[in-house]
Amino acid sequence: MQELSKFDQEFTKKQEDAENAGEVLRYVGVVDVINRKGVVELRRYKKDHPFAQLSGSDNIIAFTTRRYKDQPLIVRGPGAGAQVTAGGIFSDILRLASYLGAPS
Repeated sequence: MQELSKFDQEFTKKQEDAENAGEVLRYVGVVDVINRKGVVELRRYKKDHPFAQLSGSDNIIAFTTRRYKDQPLIVRGPGAGAQVTAGGIFSDILRLASYLGAPS
């Protein structure tokens, strides 16, 4: 965490460049089924793109397939939110502790 400030200038420039172009930055996960590869990337999107219009804990996914190549199928809705996410993480920690031999 102490090293993160080294990236402030770089990310500030990326954000300013995006804003000057009428765009926003979004972290997105990309799954390439054909090549069996997945990555998470920081990408720029025009403000009218569906990915740019998310707020709060909303989730969105775009399916680009042979059928939906020219216009991807977009599914958007509310995400779990902070409380449900924290509960899930806590559950995972308890399961891991049990797996490692902690008394239940």
